[in-house]
Amino acid sequence: MSNRVTLQTIADKVGVSRTTVSNAYNRPHELGAALRTTILEAAAELGYRGPDAAARMLRTGHMGSIGLLFTEDLRFVFTDPDTMGFMQGVAETSALSGTALTLLPCPTHSDIETTAVNSAAVDGHLVFSVADGDPALEAVLARNQPLVMVDEPDLGEAVSFVGIDDREGARLAARHLIDLGHSHLAALVGRLSRSTRTGAVTPDREHETTMRVARERIAGYRLAMGEAGLDPKALVIWESGGNDPDTARNATVDLMSEHPSITGLLCFSDQLAIGACQAGTLIKRSIPEDLSVVGFDDIPRAQTWDPPLTTIHQPIVEKGRAAAELLLEQIAGAAPRRVSLPIRLMERASSAPPRPSERPS
Repeated sequence: MSNRVTLQTIADKVGVSRTTVSNAYNRPHELGAALRTTILEAAAELGYRGPDAAARMLRTGHMGSIGLLFTEDLRFVFTDPDTMGFMQGVAETSALSGTALTLLPCPTHSDIETTAVNSAAVDGHLVFSVADGDPALEAVLARNQPLVMVDEPDLGEAVSFVGIDDREGARLAARHLIDLGHSHLAALVGRLSRSTRTGAVTPDREHETTMRVARERIAGYRLAMGEAGLDPKALVIWESGGNDPDTARNATVDLMSEHPSITGLLCFSDQLAIGACQAGTLIKRSIPEDLSVVGFDDIPRAQTWDPPLTTIHQPIVEKGRAAAELLLEQIAGAAPRRVSLPIRLMERASSAPPRPSERPS
């Protein structure tokens, strides 16, 4: 008598059908969370190692792997807190379904033909925050496989999308500073397109913006200014050239040197906000007494930074989970759909009213 553990062995132990056990691995969206957990715990207790990948591929025609496309290098992916949180959510969901995760880095300087984008053995793709018309995105679209866009670009109702209302998040951030009494505002952005630049953003440069999130957030900042009776065109926009504290610190020094009247700084990420706060010491601006700083994302470090960052919270790990779930649904035959995740303003100590002498009369 064989001691090999099979799907039927698990089904008998739990008291469900073999198909239900199979769905726990191959179609997790068809089961409730409690039942799926019970099945997986029973499988682990019996020593079941998961479905045979080769057999599943022959039976279903699927490779058992999903691809994650991003246009940053691997170093960035494993050091940027926002990206790491997203990756955590994707990895958790793919692992629970017994699906492998294939990373497809395609930095902007790379030759598409030398990457795995065109040939990776995957059943579908997650595309994480790339510019409009990026060659890597075009290569993925040409494969005509299940696809989920995350953050940007938004390809419309025919393609699954996971993201947040970036315009509203930016409006909330700017409105917070305006309500505190700030009228001289600036926005610090990592980059506006595939090309990396630093310094003041001119109207021509802004017109070249190919990052959807950047367009939406700038529009949100200006919307809040217009609602409050401020001139939206007075918003100073500055590119740091990267999404890390070091580039943000240097960029903030340059920004404040050229625009010393700025009292409120809206940062596209908490990483940029941390660098901006570090710059305060260099430019002799106390945070928040002389310069209020607002971030975006609410990474764990935002809460422990000194001072704790006022920021826009978005559920970063949940974004990864939702994206992976949508892709697995489509691979199983479901239609594309959209998921918009909640955001909220987190008021902390990096923002405060401007000094009386700096308030508008």
